[in-house]
Amino acid sequence: MTTNASSGNEQAQRVIPGPGDSAEYRALTLDNGLQVLLVHDAAAERAGAAMNVAAGSAFNPEAFPGLAHFLEHMLFLGTDRYPDPDDYHQFLGEHGGQHNAFTAPRDTNYFFDIAPEAFAPALARFARFFIAPTLDETCIERERHAVHAEYQSRLQDDARRLEDALSQALNPDHPYNRFSIGNLDTLRDLPGQTLRDALVAFHESHYDANTLSLVLIGPQSLDALDALAREHFAEVPDRGLTPRTIDQPVALETQLPAAMAVQSLQHQHQVRFLFPIPDPDQDYRLKPVSFLSNLIGHEAPGSLLACLRQRGWADGLSAGSARGDGRRALLMVNIELTPQGSEHLDEIQASLMAWIDLIRDQGMASWRYDEQARLVEQQFRFQQRQSPARQATALSLAMARYPIQDVCRAGFLMEGFDGPRIHEYLKCLTSSSLLRLYSGPEVSGEQRSPWFETLWQYDTVCQCGADGVIDGLALPDVNDFIAGDLELLDASATATRCLIDTPEMDLWLHATGEFGAPRVEWRISLQNPHAGESAAHSVMTELLARWLEDSLSDTLYPARLAGQGMSAHAHARGMTLSFSGWRDRQALVMDRVLDQLVDGDMSDHHLQRASRSLRRRWQDEPASALHEQLNRALVQNVITPAWSSEARLTALESITHERLRDFRRQWLNELHVQALATGDIDAEQARQMGARVQARLSPDITGEAIVQPAVLSPQTTPPLLRPNSRRRDSGILYYLQGEGGSVAEQARLAILGQIISAPFFNRLRTEQQLGYVVSARYQPLLEVPGLGLLVQSPDHDSDTLRARIEAFLTGFDDIVAAMKDQDINACQQAVAERLVEREQRLGQLSARLWQELAHGWTRFDHRERLAEAVRHQRGEDIRTAWQQLRSRPVLMVGADDGVAANIAETPWQALLTAPPRQP
Repeated sequence: MTTNASSGNEQAQRVIPGPGDSAEYRALTLDNGLQVLLVHDAAAERAGAAMNVAAGSAFNPEAFPGLAHFLEHMLFLGTDRYPDPDDYHQFLGEHGGQHNAFTAPRDTNYFFDIAPEAFAPALARFARFFIAPTLDETCIERERHAVHAEYQSRLQDDARRLEDALSQALNPDHPYNRFSIGNLDTLRDLPGQTLRDALVAFHESHYDANTLSLVLIGPQSLDALDALAREHFAEVPDRGLTPRTIDQPVALETQLPAAMAVQSLQHQHQVRFLFPIPDPDQDYRLKPVSFLSNLIGHEAPGSLLACLRQRGWADGLSAGSARGDGRRALLMVNIELTPQGSEHLDEIQASLMAWIDLIRDQGMASWRYDEQARLVEQQFRFQQRQSPARQATALSLAMARYPIQDVCRAGFLMEGFDGPRIHEYLKCLTSSSLLRLYSGPEVSGEQRSPWFETLWQYDTVCQCGADGVIDGLALPDVNDFIAGDLELLDASATATRCLIDTPEMDLWLHATGEFGAPRVEWRISLQNPHAGESAAHSVMTELLARWLEDSLSDTLYPARLAGQGMSAHAHARGMTLSFSGWRDRQALVMDRVLDQLVDGDMSDHHLQRASRSLRRRWQDEPASALHEQLNRALVQNVITPAWSSEARLTALESITHERLRDFRRQWLNELHVQALATGDIDAEQARQMGARVQARLSPDITGEAIVQPAVLSPQTTPPLLRPNSRRRDSGILYYLQGEGGSVAEQARLAILGQIISAPFFNRLRTEQQLGYVVSARYQPLLEVPGLGLLVQSPDHDSDTLRARIEAFLTGFDDIVAAMKDQDINACQQAVAERLVEREQRLGQLSARLWQELAHGWTRFDHRERLAEAVRHQRGEDIRTAWQQLRSRPVLMVGADDGVAANIAETPWQALLTAPPRQP
């Protein structure tokens, strides 16, 4: 529904929502020129806001690279009415709110969501970012180091390194090809202009009512939201600015064709083929680039990827636009290569150009466009709900790109096949305008990118002929998986109940149409008593799951295009098959997966790809983000059974294809099955599918025979655990584990997680500037509660970080002891409200119910019981819980550049025991 209103100099405009969208919209322009979109969603349990600024890193002053990003940081640190740098973060934390921001090339976006009753005071703080930030000198000096730490934390990210090298081969005058993050060298005072003066000038030059787009979403009425917008944002200055445009081409004609090779740090081989094209946003109603990208990136038999896979040259392929600046962009075809494929770049290039020629000659058919348009229309008709912050962000970005009436539907429009216009884009996809970018760990070169020190070199430009084209290329046929029956069965919801209950299999159903879409989510856990008993069994279970996905990738690609999702996930108890999509045609996908699992040919090339994928993943884990490594090491050493990446790699090398084939037969002969169906499906349909699963898999193992994961508990503080990290920075995860897993204990630690989050961040990140990644949060492992305190730093070693954390905790002891009951009550309320928020999407509901089922909580009311326990805690209970937590042993995982790992020595093993499971 759309509601329009206008008064005075304000202009109301019509917004076209999705067919199933029950929200009310009002678009208006305030007297100062600020565009505002109001969304009344009666079902929303939170309120959210986003402000988009039509200026990002592309508009950095040449003298201050990274200034737009730095300003984004600074706006959170005090305004005229709220000068305390911690005020905004603290206020949102006290009311269960969340916030963030990002700087993109053309946009800077700020967003938050919060309990509706706190929306007005949150907006009062938020609005001043755009009116009167203090940009305090003391905060400027401090935050420079935070930006520098963010820069340093990404120095080993291959995506950033590759982009830095790519920019060297593109037009140096295009602003996308310049440094955007900022560091201590670029963010500093200059003769004649201080850094603060530059911040003020940038804010005044770009933060103007005419370049901003505001979205407010909540359960409040449109009139109430209207009043909030007027009250808090009328003072945003109107300086008469207009959004700026970029006039330079992304790449110069004299630079193309070209080929370059870039060194990667991870064990990955990729090649990107880039072609300059018009920015597809100009044709958002027609989607010509989406149409072409769909055909180029198709994975069905006969596609370019399918043929490359048959040769053993590639594992994946994607296509789409990149670096769009409003006028120009790049069409990028990214191919994930095998090591063998990296030796055949010329043949792959020739085959890509032949594939594009085939699309040009035979693919320009209206039925293909209509098929894609039909799928997009289905997505638009049955859009999944989003959180208010996420929705507000998407709408505010759309307001900067499209006419206001199209902000809800711009991404879904395909208004009709326009062959001549599509051919205009196809004309750009030629060998003479191509930039080929290869990346692999073996690349060396004398050239080094300026900001991420990526080694790269120019390669010989290949004008490949037809001789190297691979055989078998063929365009896809009509998609038989497109759903036809999209009628809703029932809008009501039923309690979760058991439809099949035998010792060998149980099937549960939560039938609901509350999400307004004829979609169903299935989770089918295939549990084997030996799945996690050794590293080898764990790896073979992983291989089986990867093989299943890979062997079906070609045949089920049309199903994925039609909205049918399928994945296989290995875990300590076995493997979970997940299906999500339209109810219609879903059974066909499920039957094919089960048939393949039981009887499918385990060909060598599929098994090789599965092995290669796992090997690369485990080899690259030491190069992943350090905070991910620390958390992974904690889980692998506290939850049993679990196996380290090193142990898995060792086991992988000894597993032959024949051994894996034997393992499949043995594995399928000892199964216990647990399944859950959630969504718009009736009991008879679910029961029939469950019976087919049961008949196809013939489970014969009872649930009691399945080994359940357990959380180990420290009896004394073990030594610092060091994973095998190749990152240059340092970090520590300081974990305080609760005792037992009772609901009351979970409730108390959840409240403490809420209390500690903001002060920990403010002290160690904002004040002490220890690093960019700083967090303290409630972090349960299975049903055992705990608090995780994490700091990742480019400048301080793990001993220093540990000392700072312990100094904070000493001070926090006094804070908790002195907290008034009403302050604790406010945190309790925020935690309880978060726990019982209604799921926005079917997948969220399925995930919660599946997690409860995995724990054996078959009343499916754990979150309600936990919320109730949170509400019933007294202030004294929380203070006592903190004292008890502080008296328990601590688990610490850390890393430092150049310090050897000790994880292979398993120093924790003798000091951890498995506590008894509690209801």
